[in-house]
Amino acid sequence: MPLARSTLIQTALFTFLSMVAFATNAIVCRWALDDHLIDPISFTNLRLGSAAAILFLVMLWMRRQQKTRSPGNQTASVSRGSWRAAVFLFIYAITFSYGYVAISTANGALILAVVVQLTMIGYAVRKGDKLHLAEWIGVALALLGLVYLMYPKLSTPSWWGLVMVGISAYTWAMYSLNGRKSLDPLHDTAFNFYRTLPMVALATVVSLFFLPNVLFTAEGIGLALFSGAVTSGLTYILWYKALTNLSPSMASASQLLVPLLAALGANWLLAEPITLRFILAALLMLGGIGLVIHGRNQHRKAALRKLEA
Repeated sequence: MPLARSTLIQTALFTFLSMVAFATNAIVCRWALDDHLIDPISFTNLRLGSAAAILFLVMLWMRRQQKTRSPGNQTASVSRGSWRAAVFLFIYAITFSYGYVAISTANGALILAVVVQLTMIGYAVRKGDKLHLAEWIGVALALLGLVYLMYPKLSTPSWWGLVMVGISAYTWAMYSLNGRKSLDPLHDTAFNFYRTLPMVALATVVSLFFLPNVLFTAEGIGLALFSGAVTSGLTYILWYKALTNLSPSMASASQLLVPLLAALGANWLLAEPITLRFILAALLMLGGIGLVIHGRNQHRKAALRKLEA
C-alpha cells in the first residue's frame, strides 16, 4: 500500500537525519580520541551511560503521556531487552572507540558499514537463503574493495584499527539480528542500554585501577555525552520511527550513505583528506553491497509475485 505524502516526507526526513547522526557519531568519536581529549574506555562509558539516561527520560515521558491519555488503564507489560543483546552492545561500543584511536573516520565508517552488511548476508546464507550470481558478484566486489583499502600493507590503515572496527561491526550486526525478533524495539533498546550499566561500572573500575593513561577533559566529556545522548540514544528513536515505513532493502541501502557522509564531515571538521584509494575502495565496497541489496530485493519481489499468481 503506497504511503501518504506526509508519511513519505516524514520517513525520508527521519531516515536522512538518522544517517547524518550515525555519521556524526563516527566523527565525534574520532575527534575526541584522536585529539586525546578523553581515553577510549571513558568515552565508551560516558556514551553508554548518557544514552541509557536519555532513553530512561524518554520512556518516563512516554509512560506519563500514556497515563494521561488512558488514566483508567493499567500499564501494560513491556519488553526488557536481553543480556545477550547488552553484551553485544557493550562490545560494539568499546571496540568502536578503540578502533577510532587508530583509524580515520572515513575508513572506519566504510569498513563498519560493509562488514555489518556482509555479516548479515553471511547469516542469511547460513540460515538457508541462496545468493544468485549477481549477488555473489556483489559480495566479491565488496571484499575486493576491502582488500584494496588495506593494500599494500596492514598498516594502511593500521591492523589494530581494522581488527577493532571489524569486531565492532560484527557485534553490531549480531545486535541488529537479535533485535529483529523484537516486538517492541524501542523498549528493548532502552533496557539493553540499562543492562550495559554493570559492564560500564566494571570497565570504569578496571580503567581506574589497572590501565594507564586515563584521561578526562571537559571537551572530551562533552563529546562523549553528545555521542551517547544525541547521536546514539535519541537517534535510535528516530531510526525506529523510520524503520516502520522502510522495506528491508531500503533500510540496508540507506545505511550505505553513512561512510560517505562521515568522509565529507571528517574532511570539513577534522581536515581528514579524502584519498583516491578511499574513493575507489568505497565504489567497490558500497557498489558491491548495493548490488547484493538490489538483487535480494528483486528476487524477493519475484517470489511474492509467484505466491500471488
